[in-house]
Amino acid sequence: APAPVVVAAAAARASGSAIDARVVGDLIELMGSDFQDLVQVYLEDTPNNLQLLEHAARANDIDALIAPSHSLKSTSANLGALLLSEMAKRIEQGARSGDLSDPVLSVSQLQNEFLRVSTQFREMLRAK
Repeated sequence: APAPVVVAAAAARASGSAIDARVVGDLIELMGSDFQDLVQVYLEDTPNNLQLLEHAARANDIDALIAPSHSLKSTSANLGALLLSEMAKRIEQGARSGDLSDPVLSVSQLQNEFLRVSTQFREMLRAK
């Protein structure tokens, strides 16, 4: 059977959503208004990681891709940005194994996905 994250990411893709509503629903239930703070921190911190990734990709410094992509993989998954998490995981694994074919393209796709994620989170926070 395929991994649950892949299935959820495929489902999110199919619905056109960058964020898995079930994960968010569970978090809001658990955390209440603290969820907004968590999202805020994520929206503030993620661009730093993306910048690190972009510099590393442009410099072709493959080892420098590992830490920020690992961090993004975890934080994105925790908040239900499953496709973003999956993309970060691919970069991390590719960097670790040395078979990441196009780091610059991979990072730019990741940045595009973060734009979708951040837009949806901002709409969600405004709606609260």
